[in-house]
Amino acid sequence: MGLFALGFSKGLSVIRLAMRILIPLILALAACVPDEAPAQAAAFPAKSCINLANALNAPNEGDWTYRIKKSHIEAVAKAGFDSIRVPIAWSEHTTKTAPYTIDPAFFTRVDEVVNQALSNGLMIILDVHNFEELDKNPTKETPRLRAIWRQIAWHYANAPETVVFELLNEPQDKMSGKRWENLLRELITDIRRNNQNRWLIVGGDNWNSLEGMAKLDAPFDPRLVLTFHDYEPYNFTHQGASWFDNPPPIGTKWGNKSQRADVKRRAAMAARVRDKTGMPVWLGEFGAHKRSPKQSRIEWTRAMREAMQANDIGWCAFDFGAEFAFWSEPTQSWNRPLLEALMGGKTELRR
Repeated sequence: MGLFALGFSKGLSVIRLAMRILIPLILALAACVPDEAPAQAAAFPAKSCINLANALNAPNEGDWTYRIKKSHIEAVAKAGFDSIRVPIAWSEHTTKTAPYTIDPAFFTRVDEVVNQALSNGLMIILDVHNFEELDKNPTKETPRLRAIWRQIAWHYANAPETVVFELLNEPQDKMSGKRWENLLRELITDIRRNNQNRWLIVGGDNWNSLEGMAKLDAPFDPRLVLTFHDYEPYNFTHQGASWFDNPPPIGTKWGNKSQRADVKRRAAMAARVRDKTGMPVWLGEFGAHKRSPKQSRIEWTRAMREAMQANDIGWCAFDFGAEFAFWSEPTQSWNRPLLEALMGGKTELRR
């Protein structure tokens, strides 16, 4: 073997040895480099909200409980809330065939509520609620939902950014999984054509469950909020609920160490979704039925609010004046101990 070949062979041996040492080291260092952090959306400004439920989401406003009054919205603002969520049964007020026109008189009524909220300095969230036909037959009803949102988007295109759209309340049944994820993308695209900076809210399937939100594959959008509803434990929050054939029995109390830990665990789980996706998360519904034990209801409400605040998660209590009421329509007054648990101490109503 010549001197050149011998030297070349020794050189290769040195290179191979170096590579054996360096490659594992490089791979180990690469594994230590953190993944690229997700893009971060702006903070969603709705921090303390209440649902004005069972009014505009009834087949006709007033069928179930109350009609929304200017005095109701003024009371909400005076109590210190920064926003209201208004469940709306738009599907009850459209034609059943294309072009699925929304009744102009109904739009006028919604406008009244929107203007009352804005004049009182409140953000207002408008959702699509009680669209049960969509959950059961999404193939047939998807065109109607898209038409509803195109009309709402056009109607409020010039409204302040404090008018917020929530695309669908509690998707469930056949409106689940990829079907729902594909539809929400279509709805976002439709709305963004003339509402580029509007806050939009979407939740996961299985009734806007926390678990549904955690697995939701939603596109990143700097003005998109991920929402969830939390009524755990159900046998406490829904005891005596009149719409169940067999409601949980009345008298169930809440507040042991395990139950309190579970509230904190679920709030932390929601915060991890925010940190992973870079998008705000928002608790859109939580409440305990008015027939639940008074003190347990107060303690649960306080624990939920404290857990959300500890994780910087905005919330929207359910509800103003219906089955989970914080407000008494007969007396035109708040349940003060419950309101104080929700708002964090003594509440001096603003004048």
